[in-house]
Amino acid sequence: MIIKEKKKREPLAYLFTILFFINYFLVFQQAQWLHKIDTAVYFKLTRNLNNLQVMFYNVISELSSSRMAIVYTIVLLGILWFIRWQIPGVWITFTVGTGLVVGWVARLILRYGSKRVEPEMGYAFPGLHVLGMTILVAIVYIIFLPYFKDKALAYLVGFILGIWLIATSVACIYLGQLHVSDITGALTLGFAWVYYCSNLYIRYAAKLKKIKGFRNSNY
Repeated sequence: MIIKEKKKREPLAYLFTILFFINYFLVFQQAQWLHKIDTAVYFKLTRNLNNLQVMFYNVISELSSSRMAIVYTIVLLGILWFIRWQIPGVWITFTVGTGLVVGWVARLILRYGSKRVEPEMGYAFPGLHVLGMTILVAIVYIIFLPYFKDKALAYLVGFILGIWLIATSVACIYLGQLHVSDITGALTLGFAWVYYCSNLYIRYAAKLKKIKGFRNSNY
């Protein structure tokens, strides 16, 4: 089984869950100090605008959109299906798909269920750009990196993915798509969601292998 049960991930998942709900509550209540932080970070990042930066961050934003997260997931599913890793491929697709749906539902509840003093605050919470990338990066951390024989390469890939996640977050703030609070909500929800879905994998992967169409799958 490619996903091993690790107790040390459990406290982190609970911590991320608690932080997400705290963040959600603060945005729902339109906490003014949080809005001030969002605004201050945005103006600091956009103080010196130039066309090259705008173009660079637009490219990053496009490559990290929730639409592209779905595309990456479908490509990964195809590759894993071809090499007889259908069960992990289906799990990855389930995790990304349901994670984005949960984020979208949370956004709708916040958007239409709260009285927004600041119209833009909470409108894009949690940021789906960052949520999709967070889920994919967390999946790579859990599934693929532990099996790298070259540990130096594993650390390098992990570092690059971390930088990409940071770049995605900065791009979304820079372009005015998301606030810091939207990003922290996406990060905490994404990592927590992958943990809970990994528990489903551990519990049901062996049962799924008994179903016709998955009997030849590695898991």
